[in-house]
Amino acid sequence: MNRRDWLKLAALGGLAQAGAQTARPNIVIVLADDLGYGDLGCYGSRIVRTPHLDRFAGEGIRFTHCYSAAPNCSPARTGLMTGRTPTRVGVHNWIPMLSPMHVRSQETTVATLLRGAGYQTCHIGKWHLNGWFNLPGQPQPSDHGFDHWYSTQNNALPNHRNPYNFVRNGIPMGPQEGYAGQIVAREAIRWLREDRDPAKPFFQYVCFHEPHEPIATDARYSDLYPSPDASYSAFHGNVAQLDDSFGQLMGALDELKLRENTLVFFTSDNGPAVTAIHPHGSAGGLRDIKGSVYEGGIRVPGMLRWPEKTRAGQVVDEPVSGVDWLPTLCEIAGIAPPRDRAIDGTSLLPAIQGRPIQRRTPLYWHF
Repeated sequence: MNRRDWLKLAALGGLAQAGAQTARPNIVIVLADDLGYGDLGCYGSRIVRTPHLDRFAGEGIRFTHCYSAAPNCSPARTGLMTGRTPTRVGVHNWIPMLSPMHVRSQETTVATLLRGAGYQTCHIGKWHLNGWFNLPGQPQPSDHGFDHWYSTQNNALPNHRNPYNFVRNGIPMGPQEGYAGQIVAREAIRWLREDRDPAKPFFQYVCFHEPHEPIATDARYSDLYPSPDASYSAFHGNVAQLDDSFGQLMGALDELKLRENTLVFFTSDNGPAVTAIHPHGSAGGLRDIKGSVYEGGIRVPGMLRWPEKTRAGQVVDEPVSGVDWLPTLCEIAGIAPPRDRAIDGTSLLPAIQGRPIQRRTPLYWHF
């Protein structure tokens, strides 16, 4: 073989490798905080206008029976990251700052699995999987598989406006200007433009703080819902603020020509928090709210767009859960899920492809 032939073969091998990489989809999971089943237009709200999420729902699959892994923050996020019912992991309630409760280092997250398979990984926004956030003694996002993180332990403090508690890769960022949703979207888009390696597929886990209390809403959104009750305007404007931030992120995927080979899933961590201060979240007629294992506490919006694999306007009525995402993404990325522990979720790839889900382990909740 002469040198010219060898170079041709090497080039073909490089093209084949690049083709294998691009064949694996990029993955973006977007999580809202305390968004109820009835809080979006595409799930029946007649009050709030959510054009970006409504359009997104029509571009792919809308799940009518999408469930969080638990009825409040930390356990739901634990189930999504590990594929395991959160009580198996030792996370049975929301995690206060400095709590000993956390997702232990021996747990395997979907980010760890994807990073091991060559994905670039990124977490933006609310973490809520440990109490000792950015402190020694408990795993941080980087220990659970994220190359890049720009995160808060729980809420963006003091009230989701001009927060001071974001941490980027272990470095406290100090006061940040703007509202939490805008800040999260801005960092997610910055990462896509500046830090993303075009030679690798990526996994981006974007966790908005909206519409969790304490609610802080830009006046340009709250003014859309005038009312003598300021909390009414603030809450519905907050959902609109979330919608606009989501729309900016989707716009960046389009601008960077990433749309076609990117799977995007949008959901919420649990049902609405209906409180004395903000009693306006909607479970869409379902029984009860956040903190309950009745339908209103655990059934949430769930929408998926994957242009290369799904058709617009699909509706899936089969029950799906947050614990299903680890096995689903493993199958999509060609990764074997962990075999040394119980995995409670089931791959949703059949449902995405229009076939019945083959669920061996029944869905259940313990709270």
